[in-house]
Amino acid sequence: MDLTSGDPVTAGVRITVEPDRCAGSGMCRSIAPTIFGADDHGWVTLLVDDPGDDINEALDAADACPLGVIAVVDADGQSLV
Repeated sequence: MDLTSGDPVTAGVRITVEPDRCAGSGMCRSIAPTIFGADDHGWVTLLVDDPGDDINEALDAADACPLGVIAVVDADGQSLV
């Protein structure tokens, strides 16, 4: 699904992560470095919770996460991935 920040579905989109389940693969950081970072142990951290114009990168990163610890949800809490 390719979205732009002007699409109605992108209003209220939020990202959440579960660092305690992270494998530290770094896929999210390589796909969306403006959204995802890492702590001192290499586990995922969230740099922003609203992807804005980087929504497609957020969706790609969530899809690529080997353990599925990234969620991208709409304003109603429904998964976009």
